[in-house]
Amino acid sequence: MARTRVSTTVDGDRLERARQLFGGSDSELLDRALELLVRRLDAEREVAALDADPYEQDADLLWQAPPGPDLPYDGDVPPEVAALARERRAAHDV
Repeated sequence: MARTRVSTTVDGDRLERARQLFGGSDSELLDRALELLVRRLDAEREVAALDADPYEQDADLLWQAPPGPDLPYDGDVPPEVAALARERRAAHDV
């Protein structure tokens, strides 16, 4: 990972509290803070995109699922599915 030197002025009380809570170096603290900020901003952008263009209005996403058994499925496991599971377990155990 490429490192970049940062020089800035921040709220001293907030920085001190973060240092007390985190317990690591300032660079680790800032890396973690930036990672959390990026995740939050990405999530906010995704929500804004969904608000602007909801799935329910996307013609490509509006399809009916093929009919199948009601959920939860309480029937027996089909024999071919059970056989496949046994094969995969045997292959995994080798």
